[in-house]
Amino acid sequence: QNNAEKKVTPEPPPPVKKETHQSALEELYSLRAGEKLEQYGYDLFSSKTDTNNNKPLGAVQDNFILGVGDELFITFSGQRSDQDYYTISPTGTLAIKDFPPISAAGRSMSQLRTAINLHTQSMHNTKAYIALSTIRQINVLVVGHVHSPGRKTINAFHNIIDLLSLAGGIKKEGTLRSIKLVRNGRNTVIDLYDLLMNGAPKTDLYLKDGDRIIIPPIGPTIAVSGKVKRPAIYELKQTYGRKDIAINASQALEMAGGTLSHNGNRYTAIKPASDGKETVKNISNISKEIVTQDSILNISRGDGKKEGQISLIGHTTQSGLYDAETYKTLSSILQNDVILADDIYPLIGIIKRHTKSSLSYHFINFSIRSVFDNKFDIRLQEGDTIILLSKRYISNIYRNNSDSTSSNENILISGIIFKDDPEDERALKKYLKEHSVKLRGAIQTPGYYPIALGTTLNDLVAASGGFTNNANEQVIEITSLFSENTNENNKDKRTIIDFSDPILKNTTLNPGDSVRVNQKIAKPEERTAVIIGEVRYPGTYDLLDGDKISTLIERAGGLTGDSYAAGAIFSRESARKAEEIRYRSAAQNMQQRLAAAIERDKNPPSAEQIALVENLSKELTTIEALGRITIESDPSLLKAHPERDMLLEDGDRLYIPKRPLSVRVHGEVFSPAYLQFRENKAPLDYIHEAGGFTYHADKDRTFVLLPDGSAQPVQVNSWNHRPVFVPPGSTVIVPRDPKPFDFIESAKEIGQILSNLAVTAVFIDDIKD
Repeated sequence: QNNAEKKVTPEPPPPVKKETHQSALEELYSLRAGEKLEQYGYDLFSSKTDTNNNKPLGAVQDNFILGVGDELFITFSGQRSDQDYYTISPTGTLAIKDFPPISAAGRSMSQLRTAINLHTQSMHNTKAYIALSTIRQINVLVVGHVHSPGRKTINAFHNIIDLLSLAGGIKKEGTLRSIKLVRNGRNTVIDLYDLLMNGAPKTDLYLKDGDRIIIPPIGPTIAVSGKVKRPAIYELKQTYGRKDIAINASQALEMAGGTLSHNGNRYTAIKPASDGKETVKNISNISKEIVTQDSILNISRGDGKKEGQISLIGHTTQSGLYDAETYKTLSSILQNDVILADDIYPLIGIIKRHTKSSLSYHFINFSIRSVFDNKFDIRLQEGDTIILLSKRYISNIYRNNSDSTSSNENILISGIIFKDDPEDERALKKYLKEHSVKLRGAIQTPGYYPIALGTTLNDLVAASGGFTNNANEQVIEITSLFSENTNENNKDKRTIIDFSDPILKNTTLNPGDSVRVNQKIAKPEERTAVIIGEVRYPGTYDLLDGDKISTLIERAGGLTGDSYAAGAIFSRESARKAEEIRYRSAAQNMQQRLAAAIERDKNPPSAEQIALVENLSKELTTIEALGRITIESDPSLLKAHPERDMLLEDGDRLYIPKRPLSVRVHGEVFSPAYLQFRENKAPLDYIHEAGGFTYHADKDRTFVLLPDGSAQPVQVNSWNHRPVFVPPGSTVIVPRDPKPFDFIESAKEIGQILSNLAVTAVFIDDIKD
């Protein structure tokens, strides 16, 4: 018989409302304690609880108490062999086939199993196996200071923590220590601190149908702040019938998990007085000191003076604390190079030493190499700090003019960044700058170098990376500047050192010295010229003083048989820059004149005229200047007329084209083209073959650009025609008419500009590859 009843699905839990803002109680305690404090224990409900997952099926503990609605799966083996589901009826009985009704509600699983097996004794070798199949649903009422009060449907396996999580958790105004469970008219007080601090099982109490959970307001509180493992606000255990709630300081510390350190702690109690003020009391015996409600127990520590210790910090592989009894001298710690990290700065190390008489500290410098070579040592004192520096840290001091330290360049003190003590950082930087020398000239890494007492010129040169190839090691200047208070023997002076002398190279330097390494000769500038086109070995060639065009052609293997020396294009850097300046200046003047024309009251320019000027101005500012100079490049003519052989400069470019058999027509013609050369053709003939003049052509300014770059005007009117021989490789250029620009001043200059732009476009087209 299957008596399964209709199953009720529990309501899903609402999302827990995590309180991100401080409660009024937290704000009050935080203000009084001077640090942020939170109420303890309320994060227990910070995550969602899914009540549907807490459904243990199958075997359960023998002490589980059955109730109405529980469904059991019972299997018989032996003489009787069957299995079925059975539900405990509302009368609390279990009706099993062929068995009389068995009382089940209120019994444990173990007791029910025994009762069923009593009925199977009359059956041969028959045993019954019981498993819990479906858990009964119960209704529990939650009221008081919870985020979602009301009646909650859960199952019999859920405990009070599950229920409170289903209700959204307890508000910070509610108690964790005096939760009331009302069952059958009797009250049970539940203290969640038993679970949070001791893992007590009392809070795992299973609920029953009809139970009520009441969350009263929070009770008396204290706070524990400072150097404890769990600083927070704690609720005190209420004892009914007592007005004053109090515990001793030792118990308060126990709630906070104890102090962070066992030694060196100072205990202070901040207690409210009857007049509204607060009293502060130092505690000597925490087990006897009583902490009343609303009090704050504060635990603080001193800096903890390190006795009998030496510190090694900075750019070292073995930083940390050293026993002062064992390591009495600097050399006992700095025994060899193994202790140094990569990129160590070798010229100076620092000892920071505290002076008891003046209650202050000072710096002592030393040479790391001298310590390794047993040339220098110093007896250490208790509390000394040895600081080793890196090259990057030293360069950062002079790269950054401010007193702040780059986060990537901090000295590390046993894992603690040195910038935590900004005054110490500034003092160290100032000390290093005051003990620096300046290194200039033909040296690999010039700059400022802090030095220790006894640093030599040889040490400085080695630390800087050595001389450059152009250094004059026989002439090294050392300029020493002394203060006005020094004696007559220590006046400002300059010394010349020959570094090849083994004695002089070990000259001792002093802070403030300036060292200059002279050059042997001025470093020659790297100069090159480019030759391309019809030569045997085109490319870039280095230049020496006196190199000429003929020299460059000769080094390039001479001209090929297809070369056309008369059409060579020679470009010079200085000419390119001058040409660009002219174009940019013309564009600027044009913009100024356009602005003046727009401001005129009479006959202002049209939008089309303004657009013409804007486009021309843009072209002038973006066009690439060529800087062509007319030269002679025929080797035979250069040999016969050496005065025409031009000296080369850095950046010169020479292009030797192939011998052409055409004449080009460019500019304002209908069909610009390369046309076949004919000896008897005139410029006008070529123009007609190119389709003739366009509407925008400036016929009066038509000219022939000869292969060598020179130009010759052409008269193209039929009544005033002057014949001009046009050799192959020439270009007949018809510039654009400047008449549309007549509305601005100095429009005649625009005609020249348009002609120059046409010529530049032709040259660029010639060497665009």
